Amino acid sequence: MTFGKAVAAFISAWLISQFTYLQLEFFQYNLFSDGQFVWAALFKFVLDVLLFVILYVGMYYLLSFIQSWRMRARYEAGQKERAKEKKS
Repeated sequence: MTFGKAVAAFISAWLISQFTYLQLEFFQYNLFSDGQFVWAALFKFVLDVLLFVILYVGMYYLLSFIQSWRMRARYEAGQKERAKEKKS
């Protein structure tokens, strides 16, 4: 399930980035302008990659949390059910 979780996190992070911060004019850049390297564009690129990594890691751990939360809720419901059966 780890590969599926990683792919789901990547797709969701990519969609979030495409529809939010990548729409800003700040992130419309070219690393080479008129054949010359632009340092400001490098900073924008690094910031773009950093934001994507933060989104990706956040989505990956969010998916992990949701799965563990569901298992914990089922386990607790099963324990309550067993406790009711013992009382009866």
